[in-house]
Formats: sequence, C-alpha cells, structure tokens
Amino acid sequence: MEVHATRTRDEFMALVHGPVLLPRWSLERHLAERFQGGRFEIPGFCTACVRAVDFRGDFDWAWEAPDGIRVPNWRERLICPVCRMNGRQRWIIELVSAIAEAARPSDQRYAIYLMEMISPVYDWLAARHAWADVIGSELLGTDLVGGTVRRGIRHENAEHLSFADASLDVVVSCDVFEHVNDPDRAFAEVARVLRPGGRAIFTFPMDADMERNQRRAELVDGAVRHLLPPVHHGNPLSAEGALVFTDFGWQVVDDMRAAGLHDPTVNVYWSYARGYLGIQCYFAASRA
Repeated sequence: MEVHATRTRDEFMALVHGPVLLPRWSLERHLAERFQGGRFEIPGFCTACVRAVDFRGDFDWAWEAPDGIRVPNWRERLICPVCRMNGRQRWIIELVSAIAEAARPSDQRYAIYLMEMISPVYDWLAARHAWADVIGSELLGTDLVGGTVRRGIRHENAEHLSFADASLDVVVSCDVFEHVNDPDRAFAEVARVLRPGGRAIFTFPMDADMERNQRRAELVDGAVRHLLPPVHHGNPLSAEGALVFTDFGWQVVDDMRAAGLHDPTVNVYWSYARGYLGIQCYFAASRA
C-alpha cells in the first residue's frame, strides 16, 4: 500500500510523473489494453469485506490517454461484487477506521461526522464503530434547521453546521465541496467543529493542472446564476443530480489553510491488491 503526501503542485507533479509511480502507469496501461472496451475482473482483496474478491470493472466514464488508449475510471468503476463499494469508498473507510482506532479515547465518546448518510460508507462505519458516535447527514433542503431529522435522515448544510464548537474528532466529506455554494465558509465550519487535533478528510475533484479555482455557478438571493455551462454529478436524493458550483485548482489548499485547517495535504494512494488504481487522491488536514 502506497500513500504519498504532497503540499504543492510541483511536489504532486514530480510524484505522479516520476519514477515512484511509473510502474503503476505501466501496469494500468497494460490492463487498459487487455480489457479495451469491455467488462473485466481483477483479483484482489477488499478491505471492507476482509476477503479476497474479483473486483469488477468496465469502461463507463473512461478517459482517453494521450496515446489514444481508453483508460477505465479506476476511482469510480472498480467495484467489489460483495459490498458494492468502489475504490474511493473502500479507501475512505479503511483510512477513517485507522484514524479512529489509533486515537480511540478511554475518557470520552469519539465523534465521527460524515457529510453523507444514504451511502455504504456511512453504513459500514456506523456498524463497525459502535463504540463511537458515527453521525451522518444529507442536504435535505434550504429551509430546514441543521440537525433536523426527516424520515430517519439528518439534515445538515455544510456552510452552517449545527454542531457545537470543538465537538467532533473526525469530519469526512466525500465529493461534496464541489457542490457547495461557498466552499470557503464550509471549510471554516469544519475547522470550527473539530476538536484540537481533530482530523478532516475530504475528497473532491481537483484539476492538478489548474492553479486557481473556477466558479461554475453561484447563489444570488437564493437563485442559481450560472457562470459556465451547468455540470451535474450523481445525487442519491435527486434524479437530476447535484450541481457543480466550483472546479477546484491548487488554490483550494491555500483556502483550507486560510479557513483554519492546519497543514492541508493532497495525498496520492495506490494499491493493486486492494483495487486502488489510478491517480486517486484525498485531502487531509487537522485542527491545531
């Protein structure tokens, strides 16, 4: 299992284009050529199921390499046939579990908050960490007070979290911040609710070639104003998907720091055996 922390664009580019990850690309190109265009299976070990499986993949959402080879979307489309989680989800539960177990306190309840609730990630963490308070939420609308529960689902707005100051040990946000109107405010909210030494774990798309963030849309007096053609991602609560407000560039690392999050890093992880292929990244920071 390889995890590499980077803090700048130059460090990131040196890593992904350098000798450390060169064997990764050679193997993935070989697999892409071998399976070109069809469905396929790759043997490995699912850390969520704790068993050997044949991960299932396809070329849905594939991208085209400069040499014309179509490469699978390893992040989203290499799925365990048992738990049905993709690589990004399996890694998040592995990472959060390791953080929680290493910091497991004896004198207070450990609090893990996920900005998702209708998800296998939340279900898995809640079932396996009964000793902790595992809290999940979804955005249920703009007219609800944070903490409101509707049909068993908790509502939270990332820009206006209802949690008390310094009340959470870990905050996890998977592919949410690109859909937030004011991500800087949301980052500040995460910093506010974390206890000293608490950890923030984020995933969201970032264009590693882009220095500045790019706004695609904004809310003006409660109405969406599009600055670029609209883009939507999947949303378990809406058939039309979730609107993307921001395309992130490296500016987002400075934004996290300015919001009060300590030592933000962009972390590349890879493991063939565990089905973590491609240049997969997560963002990590803490509360000083």
